[in-house]
Amino acid sequence: MKVRVSNIQRFSLHDGPGIRTTIFLKGCNLNCPWCANPENKSYNFTEYYNQNTKEKGIFGKDYTCDELFNEIMKDYDYYTLDNGGVTFSGGEPLLQIKAMLPLLKKLKEKKINICFETALQVQTELIQEAVDYVNEWIIDMKILDADECKNILNGDIELYFKNLDFLKYKNITIDIFRIPFSNEYTLKDNNIELLIKALKKYNYKNVEIFKIHNLALSKYQSIGIEPEELTEVSDEMLEKVYKIFKISGINVKIINI
Repeated sequence: MKVRVSNIQRFSLHDGPGIRTTIFLKGCNLNCPWCANPENKSYNFTEYYNQNTKEKGIFGKDYTCDELFNEIMKDYDYYTLDNGGVTFSGGEPLLQIKAMLPLLKKLKEKKINICFETALQVQTELIQEAVDYVNEWIIDMKILDADECKNILNGDIELYFKNLDFLKYKNITIDIFRIPFSNEYTLKDNNIELLIKALKKYNYKNVEIFKIHNLALSKYQSIGIEPEELTEVSDEMLEKVYKIFKISGINVKIINI
């Protein structure tokens, strides 16, 4: 089995502790209107055309676990600095977990810190496959109302909480809950209340909040997709949410992505 990757980003500083190599995997089962990596929504190879540079290409390359391991090991010397390592992002990296198991075993043997950045809305069996190998969990929190999660994200909020309960049962502390804010979707009052309620239920180290941006516009254009227009969240509004979280006892910080 091979692992389908869209990009290998070296010297990442915001995808877990230390200096990291971030592997972006193809394929996602959600359809977030604000997605920053639209080239990874589909598992299929995705053609692109850059109108500015006239460059044509394909998002997606298949690696054997040995090939991907060799790519990761190119940065091995940097991983010893401040608990660096490798982060698997996407897309939804857990969807390819079965193909990745030989790679994860080799990384664990080398004592390389492994982080998964995930929306966690996958079958619990996939998380069970990963849990013995993952050192760091970065988990998205988005829309927590069941109907809106289904209708807007194509998500399953019951499955999401089932998976969080599984990690809690395994005595796993979530390293980061990461929450994107948009005026149209995640900033609704009822969603803020649901976010705070959920955060109080689970063990975590940090909560990171950020506002949706349009930095992926060129990606959408290059693959022929028209992105949904979202209004920018003001700094004042993000600061207001930050204070609400703080008052509620949430360990939160504002980040820029």
